[in-house]
Amino acid sequence: MLDTTSDDHSPQSGAGRVVRLRLLGPLARLAGRRETTCAVAEGATVRDLLLALAARHGPEFAAALLRAPGELHTHVRVFVDGADAEPNDLVGGGPTPAPEVTVLVMPIFEGGSR
Repeated sequence: MLDTTSDDHSPQSGAGRVVRLRLLGPLARLAGRRETTCAVAEGATVRDLLLALAARHGPEFAAALLRAPGELHTHVRVFVDGADAEPNDLVGGGPTPAPEVTVLVMPIFEGGSR
């Protein structure tokens, strides 16, 4: 469903759209980059995309992203084209899917009390 093997900006044959991923905080450090792209097929979910990223960037990245296999940490938020997204949401789905989608993946930090 996903082609994450290259940073190609055009969809592979059969892929529905290009996803431009932006990683913030420790996720960017662990991935070795702040931005990357991949092609996704129609029907790909946010979870599919995150699992592919975890496999692509190794166990340390996966541990920062997932608390259990396929289960996103509660302190990680994902935004698809600026809208808050849940793991089962389609990547760039909707009535008129765009050929390119921007996904922001970021850890959320909260302040403490005194």
